[in-house]
Amino acid sequence: MQRWFFALAPAIVGLLFLLPACGSGEGTSVGGELHVFNWEDYFAPNTLDDFESEFGIDVFLETYDYENVAVSAIQSDPSRYDVVVFSDELIAEMTDLKLLAELNLESIPNLANIDPQFLNQPWDPGNRYSVPYAWGSTGIVYNTKHVDSPKKSWSLLQDPRLAGRVALAKDPNVVIGLTLKSLGYSLNSKDQDQLDQAVSVVRTQKPLLAGFLDPVTIREKLASEELWAAQLFSGDAAMLMSENENLTFFIPVEGSDYYVDSLAIPRDARNVEAAHLFINYILRPDVHADIANYTAYAIPNRAALQQGLVDEEFLASEASYPPRDLLEAWVPHDDEMNALWNKAWADIERDASAASTP
Repeated sequence: MQRWFFALAPAIVGLLFLLPACGSGEGTSVGGELHVFNWEDYFAPNTLDDFESEFGIDVFLETYDYENVAVSAIQSDPSRYDVVVFSDELIAEMTDLKLLAELNLESIPNLANIDPQFLNQPWDPGNRYSVPYAWGSTGIVYNTKHVDSPKKSWSLLQDPRLAGRVALAKDPNVVIGLTLKSLGYSLNSKDQDQLDQAVSVVRTQKPLLAGFLDPVTIREKLASEELWAAQLFSGDAAMLMSENENLTFFIPVEGSDYYVDSLAIPRDARNVEAAHLFINYILRPDVHADIANYTAYAIPNRAALQQGLVDEEFLASEASYPPRDLLEAWVPHDDEMNALWNKAWADIERDASAASTP
């Protein structure tokens, strides 16, 4: 997943904060069906049921575990879903491909609850096509029963003593970008020599890996102790840690990435009115906080945080709210960067000694 820097634009923020902060659409009767596409386990258990009960709309949820698959699903049928939850990079990509509907911000007054620093970003100026949902980073989660007080470094995942018990993310960009970061380079590098060094590191690392795995599989294998350490998104790590006292998480000293996931409406959505109603509902402080307290992901909902609705356990956790000084935002991949990185990943995949490939 490619990530982007934040850049505040006072004009739109001022406009948004003139809107009602807590409107939820109560009394609105839209009816029909709402089809939602999201990462697995990225709502609270009651989120969709409560929406159905409150608004009389039947919700159907489909999930994905790899964003490239998600892109293909929207390209093949832009009318299949009414609301999607995608990373900033995918929002930008689908906007360029004209696969997203322009939002009616007057129908999303709860956007005023969002912290201004998350609004009007380069990947969606004016929030014309998306609204922020959650943010996080990628770090290392490990089992203290099997790994004793390691140095907080990406090198832990290259330790031969953990052979067969470690995993990297399934996303090529995350693997390449964070390997660059581990070498002291920008995770957005287009320098051929730096990319060659990153390829060499991953190729050396591959025989030690249990695989390149999606977040759900990594969580399952950490819980069962098939894995002792893994690269994992921060919120997923925080959820695991809340369930297993033997698991802990850190952002490596070399640094890591910074990403934002957003809500959007596909171009040919069949129930656009219900889609706006749902997005506005998610941005209610109580609803958004329920999601944060279940998923353990950081939310950009300033109202929910100011009202003390997010559990202190997560607010104090490096996994849920990573230290921003160690994080670098992703920037757009232009054609040159895509070509270089695609070649780098092809070089990694060609290594026949791999224990697993995506």
